[in-house]
Amino acid sequence: MSEALRQISSTPVDPAPIIRTGLPFYGVSVGELRKIANGWHRHHPGAAPLEVAALADALWATGVREEMVVAALLHGHDPDTRSTLGLRRADRWLRTVDNWETSDAMAAWLMAPAVADDPHRRYPMLETLAGRRNPWARRAGLVACIGTGRTPAAAEWWPRVAGMVLRLASDKEAAIPKAISWVLRAHTGHAPGLVEQFMDAHQAVLPAIALRETANKLRTGTKAGTG
Repeated sequence: MSEALRQISSTPVDPAPIIRTGLPFYGVSVGELRKIANGWHRHHPGAAPLEVAALADALWATGVREEMVVAALLHGHDPDTRSTLGLRRADRWLRTVDNWETSDAMAAWLMAPAVADDPHRRYPMLETLAGRRNPWARRAGLVACIGTGRTPAAAEWWPRVAGMVLRLASDKEAAIPKAISWVLRAHTGHAPGLVEQFMDAHQAVLPAIALRETANKLRTGTKAGTG
């Protein structure tokens, strides 16, 4: 798979100026990475969940941007494979992250669907990650809350989401305010009233970007306010 990733980038994309990463990279677009992960699953329909998880571990361990993103896509492909995700693996993966793109790839494509699969089991993991020293672990713990936020169960899990958001509302790491905005906006579809009440009650501590983008989302349907 590593050789395939090297060969596919005939016109390399340099992600470093945008995502500010020190990770080595091949320059493959995210769209191509999705195709690679989907193609692997098509050609390995009988792969056992632990086999896929082991492959994902090996890819993530290379420390190469593209292989890490593919690892998240492979591991997040189906509920059986996602069920092998635990706090130990999450911590191990997140220790090697140095940028928002890789953190978000893991959180949005692996952790968030895993949370939606089994929120009773997964929310304690997110709350633990939200308390880590590692800012990318804190961001991942937040972003993964979109898993239930985009489902009819959003209101049921909102109190735990709100608790994590308040816990990190004053976090000084630059990666956190945008994550808070993403999480709040993800809940406006199924729990708009709860989100609006929350913002009204805590506007003094919530990041300005989160207040602005979420208010726009509630009002117009887009974070920019031009929907």
